[in-house]
Amino acid sequence: MTISFLLMACASTLIPATNTSPEATPTATQPACQPSKTQISKNEFPEIQGTMKSDGELWALLFFDSATANQDLKFVWRITTIGTGQGFHIEAKSENGKIILPIWGPEFHGGSNWNRPGEEWGTGFNFPQPGCWTITVTSGATIGEIYIVVSAHT
Repeated sequence: MTISFLLMACASTLIPATNTSPEATPTATQPACQPSKTQISKNEFPEIQGTMKSDGELWALLFFDSATANQDLKFVWRITTIGTGQGFHIEAKSENGKIILPIWGPEFHGGSNWNRPGEEWGTGFNFPQPGCWTITVTSGATIGEIYIVVSAHT
């Protein structure tokens, strides 16, 4: 009998009280843009190691110090190709879903003094608006991304 009384007492604390006051509605917050980490290559240019969505490696060599909207920007890419199916595909996507393709390239490079694994390709982008951009590169079954912040043209 004592046990049932204790269970009833505990159960009564688990029953939610009715409250007629309005509750605060949680709001979704946008995560802050997390650009890929840039380092200086042995060639003295900024480079980024891509975030992989598959096996393999992706590297980007940047021919600019900071990305600005409405400016032509040159990238050189190194990507390892895994699996069958060749080719190189690249696109950039803004945080609001706008997708753009390169303004030139991809151009295959036979080689260079930039020492990273994979085949080398060159592209140019002109980002039409500032914000966070995700550049996705695919070669065969290899998929990698870099994330950059594009500032407003001043």
